[in-house]
Amino acid sequence: MDKFPSRARPAASALEPRVSGIIVVCHADDTTNVRSTLDLSLRSLLAEPWVDDLVIVDHGNPPELSSMLRAFQADRRDVKLINSGDVNATVAANMGAAVARGRWLLFLAPDVVLQRGAVSRMAAAGGGAQAPWIVGGRLLNGEGFERPAMRTGVLNTWSAIAVAMDWRAPRPLRRRNLRAEPDDPMQVAAVSGAFMLVPRADFQQLGGFDADFPVDGGDLDLCRRARDAGGSVLFQPAAAGVQFSRAPLRRRDQAHGLALFAAKSARTPLQKAFAAVARPALLMLVAARDFIGGRPPRR
Repeated sequence: MDKFPSRARPAASALEPRVSGIIVVCHADDTTNVRSTLDLSLRSLLAEPWVDDLVIVDHGNPPELSSMLRAFQADRRDVKLINSGDVNATVAANMGAAVARGRWLLFLAPDVVLQRGAVSRMAAAGGGAQAPWIVGGRLLNGEGFERPAMRTGVLNTWSAIAVAMDWRAPRPLRRRNLRAEPDDPMQVAAVSGAFMLVPRADFQQLGGFDADFPVDGGDLDLCRRARDAGGSVLFQPAAAGVQFSRAPLRRRDQAHGLALFAAKSARTPLQKAFAAVARPALLMLVAARDFIGGRPPRR
């Protein structure tokens, strides 16, 4: 842990920033609400004492929004803006990580506004964790209700079905002991890529996000690989962010990502058999979930 919690650190320590924030702004609509939430998200990240630089990836946005991002970056040494070009969102996140300078990488969705102190609590949760480690934070909606931000249990091919059906698993066991406080970190199977901290060295060791995942499923896959490598995936409920405008994924995108996760996670003959038909099966499950839940179709 960095023993210099303020920005006034010795020159030797200042050469290596502690946390780099990475925000991929992906095909966002150019509306007043989107611009307002994005601005709050960027400023909440830079207001965190442990965040020393911010990488913004402009990924397929309209010219007006790209202009706003350039204006935000202007005259700021702690902000770097890159254009992802014609790649998928997962590759765009890896591009942001490649130019980040921090010892820890914080991946944050552009519609998440951090609560004060969230980053330091996430970094502290990783102290002593088995490497490679990943820590996720708690996500709330605009009304203060908790959004799904982690998965419990075993992460395998069948997890794709649970995610597709939006099944909620029991709360995970505490990391330490029976006397653990409610806000102590907990061992989980996976955390959300919308609010995820990982040491840069561990991220590089794992090979970053798998570029085969175009939109959805890359965070599940990264957590699975960290666990398979003997590492830790932790959920820190004391680190919170408010996710204001989370848009539902397109059915086909979600089904494709989950089917790919099922295929990459398959180990037994039965799991491999399911993976072979996972995409149409998961597309039907996602459509059934949306119909039962009364969600508008997104194709």
